[in-house]
Amino acid sequence: MIKRSIGLVALVATVAVTVPLIGAPDATQASSVTAGRVHAQFQPTDGKIFVLVIGNDARSGNPNSSRADAIHIAGIDTKSMRGGILNFPRDTYVSIPGHGSGRINEALTYGGPQLLARTLEKITGIRIDYWVMVGFEGFQGIVSALGGVRIHFNEPLFDTGSGAHIRAGTRRLGGKSSLAFVRARKSLPSGDIGRSTNQGRFLIGLLRKLRGEVHTNPASVLRWMAVTRRFARLDIPADELFRLGVLASQVSARDVGNVTIPVRIGFAGAASVVFIEPRAQDIFKRFRKTARL
Repeated sequence: MIKRSIGLVALVATVAVTVPLIGAPDATQASSVTAGRVHAQFQPTDGKIFVLVIGNDARSGNPNSSRADAIHIAGIDTKSMRGGILNFPRDTYVSIPGHGSGRINEALTYGGPQLLARTLEKITGIRIDYWVMVGFEGFQGIVSALGGVRIHFNEPLFDTGSGAHIRAGTRRLGGKSSLAFVRARKSLPSGDIGRSTNQGRFLIGLLRKLRGEVHTNPASVLRWMAVTRRFARLDIPADELFRLGVLASQVSARDVGNVTIPVRIGFAGAASVVFIEPRAQDIFKRFRKTARL
């Protein structure tokens, strides 16, 4: 996209597993993470819950009018305690309700998280229950406050666009290096498609961190609560948040799949975009039915 701001990523895991215990946000802090219901009534589909995760491209704050540079649907089957993260490249060319066709990330600009959720529901047939959105400052702030996230790299990642400079092996990424990792695309053979997959990897890494810390020391959840309270504004009833948190803290990262939708590169007029491949319909159907990937 011409003259776009630097892309960013979302972090559903922090909100999904800690918001239940947060309460009202600290009034002295900006709400760098926001969340809400997609539909007026919470009606999970046969024990399955789906959350839209959005990372916007705002360098400051967390406005609804920015573009979505990280787009994921996180699902969990409450019966099997397994789930998945389905990733959508930001330049995926789709039909946006009420706005014709365009890149999927433009839906956020036109109508905020609700319109982006409606767009994805139309594409996938999945009824999305909640949305979570984070901006540049919130992402770095929460990751830094939590002490970073460990990610394994089979090979080094050096990306001139994002500034990522990460050696091979298991590395702890702080706020700044995490942002560089999830922004990196120029050094990836598949570009933005690979970046979307790495964003999913980061979300799973964050979930792994939470589960590991709480398993070792249950009291550590208090620290996660305090950190998230500083950054979040959540328009979701407290009882629902509590149930979501208890549920998510029981999910093992190894039971969460990470899949980026299959796409092909093409053009819409003079603009470079990607189109969803027909075989994605099988993925949507399976995810819709099982919440797993």
